[in-house]
Formats: sequence, structure tokens, C-alpha cells
Amino acid sequence: MKLLRKGAEAELYLTEFENKGALLKKRVPKNYRNKELDDEIRKSRTRLESRFLAKARKLGVATPQVYDTDLEEHSILMEFISGTRVKDALTKKNFETICTDIGEDIARLHAYDLVHGDLTTSNILIHNGRLTFIDFGLGSNSKKIEDKAVDLLVFKKTFEATHADLMPAGWEKIIAGYSAKAKDAEAIVKQIEKIEKRARYH
Repeated sequence: MKLLRKGAEAELYLTEFENKGALLKKRVPKNYRNKELDDEIRKSRTRLESRFLAKARKLGVATPQVYDTDLEEHSILMEFISGTRVKDALTKKNFETICTDIGEDIARLHAYDLVHGDLTTSNILIHNGRLTFIDFGLGSNSKKIEDKAVDLLVFKKTFEATHADLMPAGWEKIIAGYSAKAKDAEAIVKQIEKIEKRARYH
């Protein structure tokens, strides 16, 4: 195995599964937490992420295929996606189509109460001409308008910081794509505005 990345929550290794390239995501222990609590948290997040990756695929949102989940090792073995991060692919020439597609895919997740939890253009890849969503480690199930609005607002803030040259047009395309597919789009977009106003006055 080859270590690809060492993050705060997990280590990513390039490996193989049935003679194909695969990615092993292994959650690392947190020494500041009680050992038993840390073990339970890592097991829970590993279990949930594995489920969310599979659920998103069923909803028509491309994600890496999960090959194996080992709760004792706090790891997920999944398909290795050799795509380009949207963060690196977005340009003033292609952003309209890509941003619209992103909005539509987020709407598909939210329609079935799947909140990603860490939406950034680094966690969306372009693979074989299609968007692929990765890293559902902070994901959750929620029917709440507020939670879906926060999911989008987190994405808006990172989008503004990373792609300032594409604002506000890029974000408007994301919301247009989202509004075309999300059943509660109007209420969720209004809630984003309410949250932003609350933040300005605190």
C-alpha cells in the first residue's frame, strides 16, 4: 500500500482489490478522546460513511463503489477514482454546466434526506465526464430544512473562498440546478438567507 494523504480524520492509501486500483480510507485515533469513546466514534463514522456512499449511488449520484467495510479497523476499501477535482477543473468557460450539475446532484441527495456535511469543490471529482462525490465522513440523515440549508451554505462559503473569480455567477448556477430538482428548494434557499442574516448580526 502507498500512503496518498494523511488528514486530521483519516489516512488514505492506494492499494488493490481484485487486480484493480482501490483506495483504503482508515480513520485514525484521537489521543485527546477517551479510548472507548474514540473507538465508538470511529466505528460509527465508518459505518455511516459506507452507507452514505452506497445510498448516494442508488440515488443516481456517482460515488466510489464500496468493496469492503471493516469496523474493527475503522476502514473502508473502495474504488479508486482517478478524476480531477472540480476545484482544479472549474474555469470561466466551463463553470455554467459544471455548477448546474453540482446543484442537481446535491438536490438528489437532499431529496432523500442525505446531508453531505463537507461540500467543497475538492470533494467532487470529474471522472469520465461525470461528477463523482467523495468523502461523506461528516454526512448525516436529516429531514430538516435548516440542516440542508447549512449544507449548502457551507458549500457557498468554501466556493466563495476558492472560486472568487466565478462569483456570483457560479453560485447562481449551483442554486439554479438545485432549484430545478429539489422538492423544498424555495424554503431551503430562503433559510440560507436567514442563516446568513443571523451570522451578520452576531
